[in-house]
Amino acid sequence: NDVLKLVIHQSIDSTLVMQHPNLQFLEQQQKVSNAATKLEKAKLLPIITLGYNNTSITGTGADNVLYDKSARFQSGQVGLGIPLFGGSQKAKIEASKVVESIAENEYQKEKMMLQKQYKNALSHFNSSIEKMIYFEKTALPNADIITTTANRQFINGDINYLDWLMLINQSIAIKSSYLDAVSNQNEAVIQLNYLTSKQ
Repeated sequence: NDVLKLVIHQSIDSTLVMQHPNLQFLEQQQKVSNAATKLEKAKLLPIITLGYNNTSITGTGADNVLYDKSARFQSGQVGLGIPLFGGSQKAKIEASKVVESIAENEYQKEKMMLQKQYKNALSHFNSSIEKMIYFEKTALPNADIITTTANRQFINGDINYLDWLMLINQSIAIKSSYLDAVSNQNEAVIQLNYLTSKQ
């Protein structure tokens, strides 16, 4: 009987739902949209540029002086870029904030959905455990007793074929219900393993 039943790969812990790959992906999407908003805001800031040149000239320069290789010439440059038309950039920032808000909403929606699925799967699992205990401790042993008794009574001639068939069908129905209960428990285990997986 235990061969038919699946097992839960890790302890049942609702915090593992927060490590679900779907949530991690959506959390990454939030970080990307947040970074995009910061980038758009940074485009409104003034840009400072600095430059430095160091070179040498061999030969006669523009001032008609002869220079050898040891003479070095340095120059520097400083620039300041100020965005003059920020209206379109502000619109891009607002659009980026909307994308950021959508990413947050998607994350929260997925989180709530996974938590709800986890709660339902756990409830399903717990009720299936109760059914499994009932079948394994009571119903299956009774089904075996019904089969053994029916066979013995039929062989001894105490019951006819129709009565024997009804008793055997009752035993088979109990065993079939047990297999349905195992299937339900396995579905709950699969769902819990999916919801608490880190991969």
